[in-house]
Amino acid sequence: MRISLSTKVAIGTFITASIAVAMVSFLSFHLMTKYFKQNSLASLCFELKEDSKSIKSSINKIVYDGYILSKTDTLRAFYRAYENKYNYDAKTNNTLQTLTNSLQDNFTSLLSYNKAYFNIRLLRNDGQELIAAYKDAGGIHLRKPNELQDKSKKKYFLEAKEKKDGDVYISDINLNREYGQISYPLTPTVRVALPIYIKGKLFAILIINANVDKLFTVLEQYQIKNTHKHIYIADKKGYYIYNPQRTKIFGYEFGYANYTLMHDFDLSKTSYYTDDLLFTYTKLFYTSTKFIYVALSSQNTFSQAQYNDFIHSSIFYVLLISLFVALISLYIVHHLISPITQITKTAKEIAQGEHKELIKFDTLGATDEIGELARSLKTMMHKLNESKKQIEEKVEERTQELNKLNENLESIIKKKTNENIKQLEALQQQSKLASMGEMIGAIAHQWRQPLNEIGIAIQNLKYDYEDGLITEEYLNDFIASTKKVIKFMSDTIDDFRNFYRVDKTKEIFNVKDAIEKTLSIQKAQLVNNHISVEVIGDGFEVNGYKNEFQQVILNLINNAKDILLEKNVNDAKITIILKDNTVIVRDNGGGIPKEVIKRVFEPYFTTKEQGKGTGMGLYMSKMIIEENIKAKLDVSNTKEGAEFRIDFND
Repeated sequence: MRISLSTKVAIGTFITASIAVAMVSFLSFHLMTKYFKQNSLASLCFELKEDSKSIKSSINKIVYDGYILSKTDTLRAFYRAYENKYNYDAKTNNTLQTLTNSLQDNFTSLLSYNKAYFNIRLLRNDGQELIAAYKDAGGIHLRKPNELQDKSKKKYFLEAKEKKDGDVYISDINLNREYGQISYPLTPTVRVALPIYIKGKLFAILIINANVDKLFTVLEQYQIKNTHKHIYIADKKGYYIYNPQRTKIFGYEFGYANYTLMHDFDLSKTSYYTDDLLFTYTKLFYTSTKFIYVALSSQNTFSQAQYNDFIHSSIFYVLLISLFVALISLYIVHHLISPITQITKTAKEIAQGEHKELIKFDTLGATDEIGELARSLKTMMHKLNESKKQIEEKVEERTQELNKLNENLESIIKKKTNENIKQLEALQQQSKLASMGEMIGAIAHQWRQPLNEIGIAIQNLKYDYEDGLITEEYLNDFIASTKKVIKFMSDTIDDFRNFYRVDKTKEIFNVKDAIEKTLSIQKAQLVNNHISVEVIGDGFEVNGYKNEFQQVILNLINNAKDILLEKNVNDAKITIILKDNTVIVRDNGGGIPKEVIKRVFEPYFTTKEQGKGTGMGLYMSKMIIEENIKAKLDVSNTKEGAEFRIDFND
């Protein structure tokens, strides 16, 4: 379907206007949300300031209650009775027990009055409890005389003891402990201690323990379900004292080093906001040197409903405005491009060959850019006619050259074809030679150890003959073992020749039997070199090429033996483990250097000295395991040495 230029311009204008209006709308929305977040963050900062004042006031309330309790006449009378050898206070005419009961009443009354207080004690100047009242789920209790504890080693006692008359000690906030164990349910505790001086000498220390969760009443307003605001309190190291997620409080007590305020939030700025979070915090000093972190967070409360309403309204107004702009553009453009329409019609007729003569573009009469276009088309038509004549002449010339080239093309193709065939034959020959070289290198690598074994056996034969140890049985054993090695060498030739043949057939064989057969050939050489071999685990059956698998095991054992001898390892051992359809061959030779361990399966790569390795053993082993048996061969290092793993699960 043909669409006129004016329609295209109108559509383009509609799209452009829509995008422009949408961009303005969304920019306005972005600025509005930014302003909203800034105001919300400012409100959150103010709320944090008020909450911090409330927390500071709660701590001061404990100090005030402790001060009032420490200044009572009853406490002074208790001191006089305690110091009197008859435990009697003449001034009030009361015994020590009566005064003790009176103080206990004062302590239990304060515990009953304030739900945050759960322990009030009077400690003698040596740390021994004189009076102790505590509150738990069962109510308020008084500690019996034989249950009073020695607190002389406690940090809060030692630090409070150093305070002067009139000073107050406020502890760090930590978990409450009884008899050295954390109390459950977990109780974040702050302790306020007031030293009691009478006649210039320290007599006792009054200590009030308060549950922070109940003491800081400001926490209650954030414990309402579905609230979008949360409050956090952390100690000077950032560990949570209060967190809506209760499992995160005092993480250091339970081995969770990441349960900190600075791990969950960015503390490089005292307040900030993101797409979905508002956050602010402050340091609240409750003494001249001790402080806690108090932080507030809030989810972005610019609701999804408001966002959806904005989107729907924006789409409606964007479409309405854009449609209005497009209609106006359509009218204006249609009026402006009428001359272009006439030029287009004329140009189309020229392209179809319907005009044989030069068109009179001057008849359009336009004096603007359209008129300039008409005059340019007139000039172009003149040049096209001249170019047409030149092209026809060049086509005739090139046609003659092409006819001459076609006469020689057949002989050129034949010559190039013969050259390509010769190059292909040379590449095939090179490939065959390379393949033969790999096989010969692999065979030479596999034969080296059996030949050494025969050489050692012959040398030992001479020495045993000189020592008169050769008997008929000895000779028969020598011949049998030598024949077995020679047969293994012959089988090696057959096995590696079969590797390049396509007529091999798989068989089901027991992996452990195949390994033990391979070890029986190497047993004497391993024993002579003081290398122990241990096979651990039960055998399992696989479907594959038994001889090729034995060649791989032999290769791995020889490599392990060579490295153990090279490094002169004491208590040298090779361990073969069978489990979970996997064969693991380990040694204690120290392992393979990290910089070359990834290259050990490359052809011709060896870590041995020149002349002692071809670099084909592990390469061929990996090809046998992965290409022929369809298993997986990998290598890694253990603490003691190298570990080769053949995994039949893959």
